[in-house]
Amino acid sequence: MNEKIFWLHIKKSAGTTVRSLLQPYYVEVDRAKKPKSFIQATPEEYNDILNNYRVVLGEYQFKRCLFAKKYLYPESWEQLYSFAFSREPVDRCQSMFFYLFWKDPRSFQGMIKNLKLMVNTQKLIFNTSYAFDVFLDFVQEARTSDSIYKPLDSHFTTHTATMHDDITDLEGNVLIKRVFRVESLAESINQVFEECNIDKIIQSEKLEMNKTKNKIQYTPSISQIKKIKKIYSHDFEIYENALC
Repeated sequence: MNEKIFWLHIKKSAGTTVRSLLQPYYVEVDRAKKPKSFIQATPEEYNDILNNYRVVLGEYQFKRCLFAKKYLYPESWEQLYSFAFSREPVDRCQSMFFYLFWKDPRSFQGMIKNLKLMVNTQKLIFNTSYAFDVFLDFVQEARTSDSIYKPLDSHFTTHTATMHDDITDLEGNVLIKRVFRVESLAESINQVFEECNIDKIIQSEKLEMNKTKNKIQYTPSISQIKKIKKIYSHDFEIYENALC
């Protein structure tokens, strides 16, 4: 009997690609148009519902593995093959920034997006470096906010959440069995399949990562990297110890 898979999607860590690679052993549901709730779903669908940022979890919003262990799989959590992918935190922050916050100002779409951003943040943002500073300030504020809808919205707070909080219990103990580095995606998925006795192999040379389109290049400053290290200190440790 195959060990059942539980994959926790850490936002901006190759989620679209991982979902496709795990087929048909990971059951997908509608996450955008008519998202399911747990009470409507079968246990096979719980995983994808949990990975949907639109589904609110109350005080467990940023403790998804703990929520899964306590409420979704109280009898079978230890039998699940649970895993997640860790992305280098500075690189992940850059991806968050371009996806959530800042668009290429050279394009018309980018100009409109950034004008809306200035209105919403009540800040006059002239360049990418300053925009990244503002972004990091909001990330830091989101980590201490008493609401998942502040300082911007739940889309922002869930996508900038720390990996550490999501994979640990209240005492900081890691709840999942494996943490892999996102750079070794195909090899890691193959290890999952092998350990779960699944007869499937991913060819790494055929793997295409989903990359941000029209992404402008930006290298964070020393002070910005220090701020990232402060906000995501535990995530750096997770990445350093992740399997690669």
